[in-house]
Amino acid sequence: MLGMSWVRLFHLRKKKDEAIDAHCTGIAYAPFYVPNYFGRGRRHNVKGEWKQGLADFVLCTQLEPQNWTYWYYRATTENIHGMTEESVDDFKECLNITRPGDQYPLGDWLYTTLCSLGRFEEAEDILKRIADDAECETMDYGYKRCVQLYKGIVKPEEFINIPLFEEKMLKRPNRVELEITGMYWGLYWFWMNKGDEKKADEALLELLKHDMFPTAFAYQKGTNLAKKKGLV
Repeated sequence: MLGMSWVRLFHLRKKKDEAIDAHCTGIAYAPFYVPNYFGRGRRHNVKGEWKQGLADFVLCTQLEPQNWTYWYYRATTENIHGMTEESVDDFKECLNITRPGDQYPLGDWLYTTLCSLGRFEEAEDILKRIADDAECETMDYGYKRCVQLYKGIVKPEEFINIPLFEEKMLKRPNRVELEITGMYWGLYWFWMNKGDEKKADEALLELLKHDMFPTAFAYQKGTNLAKKKGLV
C-alpha cells in the first residue's frame, strides 16, 4: 500500500509539472494571454510553491486589474502564508470590483482576518458593504451563511443546519463537512467580536472535531490557535 501511495504521488506531481510546462509554453507564444499566468500560479500553489504562485497572481492583477478572481487568489495566497496586511488590502481591492452575489467570500475573509487583528470595528464596517441576501453560487453558500451570522440575520444557535447545507451547498462528496470547518472558524470570531471568549473557544473545539480535511485553511488556523490558547 505504501508503494502504491508513492506511485500515485509521483504521477500526481508529474501531472502538475506537465501543466506548469504547458502554461510556460503558452506564455512563450502568447506572453500577454493572462489565463496562462493564472493557471500556472494555481498549479504552483497546489505544489506548495506559493511564492511562485503569488508572483503569477500579482502579474495577473497588473495585466487585468478589473478581473476580481485574480485579486481573490492573490489575497488568499497572501493571507494563508502570513502576509495578513497585504491580503486585507487586496481583498478590499477585490471587493471594489465585484457584484453583490460574488462578495460573500470576501466579506467572510475580511471579517475573520480583521477580527484576528483586533480591528473589530473595521470588520463591522466591512459587513455594511455586503448584501444581506444576494443570489450567489452554490460553492459560496457557506460564506453567505457566515456573513448572515455576522450581520445578525442568522442566530448563532441556528447557524449550523446540516439539512439546509445539503440542499444549498455545492453537490460534491464531503462538501458539507469541508465547509463546516470554515464556518466554525467564522463562529469563533463572531463570538470573539461579541466579547464572549468562552463561547468562542467552544466553537474552536467544535472546529477541531471536523478533521476530515486537515490541510484546509480553517482547520490549520483553528488547530494552531487552539494549541496557542492551551485548549488542546
